[in-house]
Amino acid sequence: MLEVLNVSQVIARPKQDALTILNEVSFGVPKDHLMGIIGATGSGKSSLIRLLMGAGHATEGVIAFQGKDTTTSPLHPNSIGHVPAADDVLCEMLTVRETLMSALMLRVAGQSSDQRVDKASHILVGLGLETIASQRVGTLSLPQRRRLKLAVALVSDAPLVLCDEFTDGLDVKSEQELTALLKFVVSDQPGRMVIHATQTLGNLSSYDTVVILHEGHVCFHGPARAVAHYFSITSVEELYPRLAKRPAERWGDSWSRHRESYYEAFKLGDLGQSLAERPEEETSSGEAENASSSKHEATKPVDETSYATPLPLPSAFSQAGHLVRRRWSILRRTQREWLPHLALLILAPLLAALLVAPNTGYLSALKRGEVTAEVVWPAAYTCAMALFIQMLLVLIMSVRNGSREIARERPLLQREQQAGLRASAYLFGKLGFLIPIVLAQCFTLGIFGELTGCSLPGNGSMRLLLLMLTGTAFTSLCLGISAHNQSAERAQSHAWMLLVLNVLLCGALLGFPRMLGGVIQPFITAYYGWSGSVETLKSTAVFEPMTKLVKTWFATPSAAMLALLAHAVTGIILTFTGIRKQSR
Repeated sequence: MLEVLNVSQVIARPKQDALTILNEVSFGVPKDHLMGIIGATGSGKSSLIRLLMGAGHATEGVIAFQGKDTTTSPLHPNSIGHVPAADDVLCEMLTVRETLMSALMLRVAGQSSDQRVDKASHILVGLGLETIASQRVGTLSLPQRRRLKLAVALVSDAPLVLCDEFTDGLDVKSEQELTALLKFVVSDQPGRMVIHATQTLGNLSSYDTVVILHEGHVCFHGPARAVAHYFSITSVEELYPRLAKRPAERWGDSWSRHRESYYEAFKLGDLGQSLAERPEEETSSGEAENASSSKHEATKPVDETSYATPLPLPSAFSQAGHLVRRRWSILRRTQREWLPHLALLILAPLLAALLVAPNTGYLSALKRGEVTAEVVWPAAYTCAMALFIQMLLVLIMSVRNGSREIARERPLLQREQQAGLRASAYLFGKLGFLIPIVLAQCFTLGIFGELTGCSLPGNGSMRLLLLMLTGTAFTSLCLGISAHNQSAERAQSHAWMLLVLNVLLCGALLGFPRMLGGVIQPFITAYYGWSGSVETLKSTAVFEPMTKLVKTWFATPSAAMLALLAHAVTGIILTFTGIRKQSR
């Protein structure tokens, strides 16, 4: 079912020699088979796993699965179950059962609730997770997390399961148990094959065949019982010291010379024999121009109709809906998350009211019709500062809401994208979670002043709308920053820098010369939120004094709303491109 023929991966480096990751790697894997790819750190085994799952590109060679060249016909996400090496690819606040149910919701369409429950129960029982099904992922031990990662990879009934360092770093007992689980995974579904890339040598006899990799070269392919004989060692523990005594190229050349005789001795069948003999057949035929097609034809299985069609993926709408529900569920369970949101919802309006409270008498006098200079000028200053404080608090809430949202769950995002999660679904899932929070916070901030006697003159409804649009726009920009950063801390740092620039350049305190402001202000989200709000006071007595306090151009409310919508769309586009970038 799977053939790898003369696959090489070379990375070009500027001002340095090209780096060869894999060099003419060839082997075959039949169905109902467990293969181990064995190699020390830097041998290229993880790079090979990435190529097999379609996450990388080979410089040369062919990878064929079920008769199809995967370089020209990418595999359906549900054809592959991938178990990544990282142990932080699970939602800490979900239970074990919820994790499996979530994976089913994101990967498999058309199943009823009962079917999903039955499927999850079968996997939980088979992998020994049933007794801890109600425990949260954050409480699991490392071996239990490894079992759960494997369980997630099996929800789509993938015929090809790829495990990267699945048993590495565990105690001997756990390593033996997890290797035995891989044997169960092979037998659990007819026609399935499992490939495990590891540097552990303790359980080689559990694999049907092993491929030994050394610095990107295949040094051996066959049953584990023949490893000691081939390398002239007394035990497999001596393998790595033995490999280090000769250059990798010599080991690769040696295997190329002995491969055919060993395949015949191991009785690997036509698959191994075709891999050993194909290069000579192509050379002797003299049909070099048909080499690529010959390789492809030779990899076709005898009966392609025997392979089941991959289970269909859910729609983007369905995936997004599940992500929104899952994210709200995680928020409810995480006190360190919902408590700051609640604090901002309550304390931000209270803080704004307290800062304006000393000058509310001027606003009250203005409402009573007093328009003397002693009232109007302090009232104008109060209005300017009240609007500025509101915008500052909105920016702070936006940084808190969006800057860490994607960057902190990057490993989880990458795993789910490899399993078929659409970038658009993930984007709308995040927007569906964040926008209600932003709107609630901004609405509370804007309406609180009206209810506490700190209301400003002019069109309050328009100011409230501008406040909510500012929060939405700046949250979208922070979300875009989060999507383009590798760590949550770095993303939050960049978002704070953007906030400082907005505060300094919005023109609320001093303003800019008109020409310079015309260049800078279109890029400043806070400027449109603040200046558009100031413009809502145009028909009041405080507007003219405010134009004297701040020398800047005030955007009309309609122009400000259009600009804020443009900033929001820009943030959404940045977020989408950042999410797409993670899938490559």
